[in-house]
Amino acid sequence: MALNLILSESPRVRYVTGAMMYFAQGIPAGLLSIAIPAWLATQGVSAGDIASYLAVIVLPWAFKLVTGPLMDRFEFLSMGRRRPWVIAAQLGLCLSLLSMMLIENPVEQIGLLMLVGVLINSFAATQDVAVDGMAIDLTPVNEQGRLNAFMSFGKAIGWSVTAAVSGMMLVTVGMKATAIAASAVAAVVLLIFIAILEREGERKMPWTQGKAASKSLPGNSFKAVFTEINQVLWKRASVIVLAIMLFDGLVYGYGQALMPIAAVKLFGYTTPQWSQLVAMMGLIGAGIALLVGPMIDRFGAKRMLILTVSLLALHAFLISQTQYMWENTIYVRAMLSIWIMMLPITMVSVIALAMAVCNSRNSATQFAIYMSVANLGHSAGSKIYGVFADRATYVESYLMLGLLVVGMIVILLFHRHRHEQPSGNDKKKISRYTVGAGDGAGMYWSGAMRCPKCRADMEQIDHDGIEIDRCAHCKGIWFDAGEMELLSNKQAASSIDTGSHADSKHLNLIDQYNCPRCGGEMIKKVDPQQRHIWYETCSDCNGSFFDAGEFLDLSAYTVTDFFKSLVTPKRD
Repeated sequence: MALNLILSESPRVRYVTGAMMYFAQGIPAGLLSIAIPAWLATQGVSAGDIASYLAVIVLPWAFKLVTGPLMDRFEFLSMGRRRPWVIAAQLGLCLSLLSMMLIENPVEQIGLLMLVGVLINSFAATQDVAVDGMAIDLTPVNEQGRLNAFMSFGKAIGWSVTAAVSGMMLVTVGMKATAIAASAVAAVVLLIFIAILEREGERKMPWTQGKAASKSLPGNSFKAVFTEINQVLWKRASVIVLAIMLFDGLVYGYGQALMPIAAVKLFGYTTPQWSQLVAMMGLIGAGIALLVGPMIDRFGAKRMLILTVSLLALHAFLISQTQYMWENTIYVRAMLSIWIMMLPITMVSVIALAMAVCNSRNSATQFAIYMSVANLGHSAGSKIYGVFADRATYVESYLMLGLLVVGMIVILLFHRHRHEQPSGNDKKKISRYTVGAGDGAGMYWSGAMRCPKCRADMEQIDHDGIEIDRCAHCKGIWFDAGEMELLSNKQAASSIDTGSHADSKHLNLIDQYNCPRCGGEMIKKVDPQQRHIWYETCSDCNGSFFDAGEFLDLSAYTVTDFFKSLVTPKRD
């Protein structure tokens, strides 16, 4: 019996696949950004040159916004909406890692090393965009915290193990053998992923049998993509996320340049010693990150992010003010370990924060923009340290790191924060703690569930003692089982359904999503009398979702409705 590895049908498959693909992204991160900088430092390369190398190789991650629109626009749906892009990018990653064999003397060929690093990260960044888009498309909101934890765990294992192994191999067998080993591991990940499908019935490869199980989303021309992205990108919620992502990148890039250079040139670490420390503490941090995922679902990404970055700020200021302890081996090892361990923990909260405000229609593009800003900050942060290192002491360098973290905390404090505790057994008040993106609402945390169409928070509306959920942005309406029948009169419908059918017409064509209440499968429904009214019902909890204007239309049957039903195309 064949093993069915279907992402849309199994949370376990989603978790394992996310972790596996992020593991593959961790391979170039461990090699290019951890092992090689430490090795270059032992070879006498200056801090400025190493920082410039780090700033350049990360640039492909800053331009993922170019790849996102391509993925939202061009699809080979018989193999899945995102899966063909993942396969192509992973293959490119394997081949580009092999290209490192062209570098004979990395110390004297820094320019060529940068060029190859850019090529490798170009494919890694493309794979990342595709995997993130796939995660957003297929994962219910109430699973995203856990999925982010697994993905961060996978990446942490990838870069930590790669850093440890490649750090040893660079010293013992050289660049060429290290490149072959890294490429071989990436190839194994590719072969495993080929066996995984997004949805039932899709092709594994172009020449195998299968058919498209998903539909191309409407209005996915480049103009439509950027028009819609522009509409959501400059809302208060999104602008704050952009600022947070920028400062997160500055902190990460600055620290990534500072830490290995300080470890080698200030604290006397060898390349294998630094790489092994990164591996050990990275794995510990990844394990803690797994626990952070459910905590994000419970308490919100904002709270967890404030906690983690506050610890980073405390760490940076503490090490800058304890110069007299720098000769203590145990103290130095502990401080370096804390920084490494905190990276995957912080990444879980940051990714959850950005993912939560993405519109499902163009998720790859929007999320890529957020991550591009973060990675542009990453590049800038590394370059800032390179410039700063030639003019400042290590004490001043660590103080600058702390100030960058404080800047991130200040921005986080601009969030509007609303918290509603659940009471009793009322399932409407089961805490989701998700990010809202409604007009005028800014970014806030609430006990409401998320809109399955536009992903904004849904607000609770009371009508004659019956509480229903209405999207704060698109005005779509969610009814729990039995509520629709109680409120199906015109008077109630006109009070509840206040949105414009014309404005949300495009959302009516989005019918493949999970239940926003329980995560179950949504079934397409057509009203038997008014066949132009399409909606979805959960197969598990029997709740129903209506786009704006649909429920009001359903409450009254007119001659106009008769003619609308005659011209409405049949729903698949």
